[in-house]
Amino acid sequence: MAIERPLVFVDLDDTLFQTARKMDDGPRHAAALNVHGAPMGFMRPVQKQFIEWLLASTDVVPVTARSVEAYQRVQLPFSQGAICAHGGVLLNPDGSLESTWHAQMSQLLASQQAVLPALCEQVLSIGRELDISLRGWVVEEAGLANYVVIKHNEDDDQVLVQVLERVRQRNALSELYVHRNGNNLAFLPECLRKRTAVQEWIRRDRLANGERPLLGFGDSLSDLGFLGLCDWWGMPARSQLAAAVLPLEAPSVGAADHLAAGQAPSAPSQSAQGRPAQPAQPALAHAAAMPNITGGSDA
Repeated sequence: MAIERPLVFVDLDDTLFQTARKMDDGPRHAAALNVHGAPMGFMRPVQKQFIEWLLASTDVVPVTARSVEAYQRVQLPFSQGAICAHGGVLLNPDGSLESTWHAQMSQLLASQQAVLPALCEQVLSIGRELDISLRGWVVEEAGLANYVVIKHNEDDDQVLVQVLERVRQRNALSELYVHRNGNNLAFLPECLRKRTAVQEWIRRDRLANGERPLLGFGDSLSDLGFLGLCDWWGMPARSQLAAAVLPLEAPSVGAADHLAAGQAPSAPSQSAQGRPAQPAQPALAHAAAMPNITGGSDA
């Protein structure tokens, strides 16, 4: 029996909420906790209204780079399950691991189990060589290494550009691709894609519920792959993705990494300096309107 409610795939960090350092003064609502149980992700009032509207009107599936443990610290009442770890994990509605997908990913990621920890150590070593304070780890789920994430311990996200350049000079990225956005530098196996996991979710949903409208929301170039599977998609007006696809925006930090890999459209060269600030609400775009970008691969 067909379900009339739309199915929505939505990224979390920097789409529905963000850290305090990315916000202006003003009202905010806690949306995610850190490992100590203190608030670290916050929604603006308009973001809170947006997600409340989505939850009341649609079936919402989070699509996130977060590990399962980090996803469990999100304080929003999702009930449909989730896609975590850049697509490496599907969660059932009760929060349990979907075993069929996990078995499939275990086979695909088998060759990366020794590679990823070694790469993490190599990148941290490069940070020490450059006198850059880094932290990094391998995201693992049920004993399966999925990808490497590196962050700077201070406020200058640009130093990650130096780190990435040194990693590339050492030819350490065979069968891996890079996602960089703000203070996030991730090294991911080619088989690990949000898009692939969303494709599988859509396939299963259509078998169970028939065809229904698909909506997608994300902030990053890494989200383009799964957004391109949706009938309509949107993005926060101030985001890495908006800077790449809106004609009055300049390319943001991290865009060059995707461009070099052929994963995103050419960002416009016109600068946004001196132009009015964009509103905080999502900007909507129809997937079919930009076929040259929505077909790209994602993180």
